[in-house]
Amino acid sequence: MAGPNPDRYYVPAPDLRYSMGGSAFVHGPLGTPQGSATPEAPAGERRLAFVGDSVCYGFFASGPENLCARVEAGLGGGWRALNFGVPGYNAHMIAATLREQALDFEGLAGVVYVFHENDLINATFASARLHLPGALRRYDLPAPAYKRLLRRSALAVFLRDRLARLGSSPAPAPSAQGSERPPSRPSSYTEALRSLMLSATSHRRAFRAHLAGMAQACRERSLSFALLYVPLEQSLQSDDPAYRDALAALCAEEGVTFLDGDAALRPARAEELYGDYSHPNGRGHELLAERTLAWAKERLLP
Repeated sequence: MAGPNPDRYYVPAPDLRYSMGGSAFVHGPLGTPQGSATPEAPAGERRLAFVGDSVCYGFFASGPENLCARVEAGLGGGWRALNFGVPGYNAHMIAATLREQALDFEGLAGVVYVFHENDLINATFASARLHLPGALRRYDLPAPAYKRLLRRSALAVFLRDRLARLGSSPAPAPSAQGSERPPSRPSSYTEALRSLMLSATSHRRAFRAHLAGMAQACRERSLSFALLYVPLEQSLQSDDPAYRDALAALCAEEGVTFLDGDAALRPARAEELYGDYSHPNGRGHELLAERTLAWAKERLLP
């Protein structure tokens, strides 16, 4: 549904139930897959917020299989994990979600940014808010310009990807989640994403600014903040650590704790860890949750 502003120009619909890719999703009244959680925290409840895109949201690993739910269970009674993941969001939109929604919740002790390699796509639109139709009308651009901008928007990328999967043929073998596994993305996709991180691109600069802003917002509230790196399947199968190392170095420069999801997944990469080329399945989320939980116990528990 339509979002509140150009920074979050679409948001999940509230009170929604649906199934996709073998996973069932239940949205709470605020449109997030976190059930009935509200900004007001019950007495004694401590909370850990997760922000990100469709990996955080739970494609191929919803409900108790999702890493957020697993971390909540591992922290024990009195803890609540809040999942603010939204499919298709990039770094700019994720930072806006933290700033405008997640930080309004009481009882927060920390925030985990579930970083996906495609988060740098269109991360530069902070300075040119032309991705919302209303904003396009305000700028009074000619129709061809509307089309060019919308084709490059994060929402368009997300929708093209989903439609391509629906139109893809032949029934691949079901994954561990009971869904059909879509075909892998070509290596050119992974290489294109690598170039956004490894080169001095405007996308990398914008991402760094968003990361620094999220870290600063958490520091101001005395919240622990960490970034969990979730590699694409092709990146996991590669032995080139350049992307991971570049991201880890950037986190170190910004004072952000780097949780290495590659290191969590790599020892088990012979297993089926992904529901498609991009999204870890329940087993992948289990391993990512173990890494996240180790950090959370060290930083958040007495």
